Amino acid sequence: VGVVAYDSPGGIILAASYEAKRLGIKLGTRIWEAEKIAPNIHICTVDPPKYREAHKRFRSVLEEFTSPDNITPKSIDEFVIDFNGSLSYYKGKSLQDIGRQIKQRVHEALGEAVFCNVGIGPNRFLAKLASGLNKPDGLDEINQANMFETYSKLELMALPGINRRYNTRLQLAGILNVTDFLAADRQRLCAIFGGIVGHYWWLRLRGHEIDDKPTKLGQIGHQFAMKEKLTHEQLDPILYKLSQKIARRLHGKDLSAGGIHVGLRFVRSPYWHKSHKLSVRMVTAQEVFRAARQLLDEHAPQGGLVSLVHVTTFGFEAVRPEQLALIANGRAISDRLLVADTMNAVNDRYGEFALVPATMLGTEGVAKDSIAFGNLS
Repeated sequence: VGVVAYDSPGGIILAASYEAKRLGIKLGTRIWEAEKIAPNIHICTVDPPKYREAHKRFRSVLEEFTSPDNITPKSIDEFVIDFNGSLSYYKGKSLQDIGRQIKQRVHEALGEAVFCNVGIGPNRFLAKLASGLNKPDGLDEINQANMFETYSKLELMALPGINRRYNTRLQLAGILNVTDFLAADRQRLCAIFGGIVGHYWWLRLRGHEIDDKPTKLGQIGHQFAMKEKLTHEQLDPILYKLSQKIARRLHGKDLSAGGIHVGLRFVRSPYWHKSHKLSVRMVTAQEVFRAARQLLDEHAPQGGLVSLVHVTTFGFEAVRPEQLALIANGRAISDRLLVADTMNAVNDRYGEFALVPATMLGTEGVAKDSIAFGNLS
C-alpha cells in the first residue's frame, strides 16, 4: 500500500506499508517507480479527516497516562511524553510497564490493526532511536547499561538526524560507525560539524536532553503534481489554492513571510526554480499568490508543459500588535488579516475552500487537503 496526495504518475509516496517498504518503496518514491517495483501495489489518496481523528484518539490515550502538558506531538503519528516528575503516580511501575499499557490502549482505541512502537530513553533522541529498533510493534529501552551494545549494532544513518550529508562528513573525518561517533571527544566533533552542532551531538549521544526546545520554523510550502499538463500561464487556480493553504498555516502561527520560492518541473525541460525576498511582508493568500505569479511572469521559461509546481514561503516574523496598523499594498495589515480571518472562519465551519475568491472557481479537487506526515503544523 502506498499513500499519496495526488494519484498522477509523477505523484510521490507519502507513506508506505511495511510490505511496500521491504521492497524498497519509501517516502519520495514516484508512483510510476512504485508500480514498476510492485505492479500490484494499492495506491490510495490521503484522507486527512481520518488521520486527524486518529491523531486525536492517539493523544487521548496518552492523556490517560500523564498531563497534557507533558505530551508533545512531533507529527501526525508521533508523540514525545516526558514522565519526569510523574512516575511516582504509577506506584512502582516501570516505563516498560507503562509502555505495554499504552500499546494495549492504542489497540483498543484505534483498532487491532494499528501497531504502536514505544521507545524509552533518558532523552528524546534515544527514545526515538529505541522506538525504531523493532518495528512495527516494538517496545525497547536504551539506557546507560545497554547504550554501547545498542550503538555497536547500528550504522550512522540509523541515528535520527544523521542524513547523507552528515554521514559523508563523519566518514571523511574517520568516524565510520556509531561507536566511533560516541568515542569522539567534544573538540573533535565541534571541528567536524563546524561549531556548536558538534557539542550538541556529543551531549545527545550520551543521553543529555537538548532537543526539548522548539526549533525555528524554516519554511512553509505545498506542491501539486498534475495529471493534465499545463503551461505556467495556466497555473493561476492551482497557484492560488497552494497560496491559500500556505496562508492558512501562516495565520495559524501568527506569522508573516518575507520571501517566496517557486519551482516548476517541466515535461521535457530542466527543473526550474527561483527565490525572491520581498520588501512587503506576506500575510494573506492573495499576497502569496501575487508574489508567486510575479516570479513566474518575470523569470519562468516560456512555452513548456508543467507537470509539478511548488510554492514555499520563508523568512518568517511574528505579526506583533504594533504592526497591525502598518500600511502595505494600500491597506493596513489589520484590514488584510480581517478578510483572512473571515474566510478562515467560514471555511472552518463549512469545510476547506467553501469560501474562495473567483480565481479559484472550478478548481474543486485541485491541490487537495493533505497531511504532512513528517510534521504536524
